[in-house]
Amino acid sequence: MRVKSSPVIALDFRWFDGLNLGCGQYRYSVDLIRGLARLQAEAEFVLLGSRPEPLPELQDIFKAPLNGWRYRQIPRCQTKGSYYLDHLRYAWVLKRERVNLLHALHTFIPLLSPCPVVATQHDMMFELFPDYTEACRSRPYRIHKWLSQNRVDHIICISETTAADLQNLWGIPRNKISVIYLATERPNGPVMNQSPPPFGLSSNDPILLSPYNLEPRKNLASLLQAVARLCPRYNNLRLLLFGRAAVTEEREREFNNLVRELGLTDRVVRTGFITDEELTGLYKMATIFVFPSLYEGFGLPVLEAMVAGACVIARDASAMAEILGEAGELVETKAPESLANAILRLLDDPTLRGRLGHTARERAAKFTMRRMAQRTYEAYLATLNLQ
Repeated sequence: MRVKSSPVIALDFRWFDGLNLGCGQYRYSVDLIRGLARLQAEAEFVLLGSRPEPLPELQDIFKAPLNGWRYRQIPRCQTKGSYYLDHLRYAWVLKRERVNLLHALHTFIPLLSPCPVVATQHDMMFELFPDYTEACRSRPYRIHKWLSQNRVDHIICISETTAADLQNLWGIPRNKISVIYLATERPNGPVMNQSPPPFGLSSNDPILLSPYNLEPRKNLASLLQAVARLCPRYNNLRLLLFGRAAVTEEREREFNNLVRELGLTDRVVRTGFITDEELTGLYKMATIFVFPSLYEGFGLPVLEAMVAGACVIARDASAMAEILGEAGELVETKAPESLANAILRLLDDPTLRGRLGHTARERAAKFTMRRMAQRTYEAYLATLNLQ
């Protein structure tokens, strides 16, 4: 395909249209699209979605006249065999729109794409955890894996961890991979207490903040066991869990049973859904942000907490160690005793907490939206041999 100096680049948002900013991959895609729009690059952009018009978070991009962005709908089809039909529909739309390059933001990669394809690989958890064995056996997953190995021209990984897993597990050559870190636009600033504290908390309560996500790899059970070990020392300690992700009736029942067994019923506070602004306030208010997850493709909450200047504890492995570095406390979160000891050390040392929060804020400043968008655009041009 002969590419003109101002290429037409399509970004496929269609598979996120039913989600929201609580989903990390949705947030990444929104942030990337907004970042690319701000670059004012010498390219035309086509956003593909299933809705009649762009989602609310992006509508302003398409209201600006002559800014090089347009929106095209590919309606959802729920008929039998729609997955295979989509491969044909994408080929037709990409050809009709004269697209020179497609960025697959989710897992769908059109087999019959008439142009080069760049894909984002967020993580490799399906290959690493037995919870996803059945999903790995599904035909769409196996097709996606084959297409990633044989038809995708370039893959963007959101961490070196994901890039290494992609090489080791799928045999993707390193020269086919770019590592481009995520970013966040949550407000910066010094740590401060809210007055009065929300959710019935007291200003005298030491607060451990963590996401309420019941996916097994998120490892909340270890955090509960660590908190139980700390209660005799800190009788007013509170564990504040924000959001509500991967919750099933069975998982929540097991979680509630463990809370009761450990005697933490009055210690655990769940916020439910909160806004970005409310979460930023919690990051700043918390005594310590604890992220016990065993594996992440990136770990966006870690970066969000760092931006707010929070003192962060995370696992000394996977992408968390890569993102946090020496700007927080890294510990083996699989071991409740080790996690409890790390929390206790920081609870007892406010000076250390303050120093780590300051260092975290400085480190987080390197993860910028502009850098993420610029490096992604450079990956497009390299794929098209336009650099």
